[in-house]
Amino acid sequence: MSLSFDDFVSALLLQLTEDEHLGSVVYAAERLLLSGAQIQYTGRPFEVLADSFIGFIDQDPSANWGHSARYVLMKQQSGEVQSLPARLPPFGSGDDLHWRVVYQAPSVPDSAVEHLL
Repeated sequence: MSLSFDDFVSALLLQLTEDEHLGSVVYAAERLLLSGAQIQYTGRPFEVLADSFIGFIDQDPSANWGHSARYVLMKQQSGEVQSLPARLPPFGSGDDLHWRVVYQAPSVPDSAVEHLL
């Protein structure tokens, strides 16, 4: 099994809690993180152990930053999921992952969404 980006997005949306489904914005990086990559989005270094897709769930998109959020890594080959708590978004980090909005809860105003592309 090898997940495509579309497979990842579908699986990512299935990872949403009820609260996230009702009030979050979900972003997905269009490019894989390769095995051995180092990410710092969670506030501490984290090594990606297998080629993985990454998503970002903003759990309170109308608030300023420093609030609850999480990253979801999904291994491309196995679909294994890892959730990483966070307080800051990946935007402006200088990466070249090209984040895209893949879900916006109906309760979230457009003004609270980072339109990246």
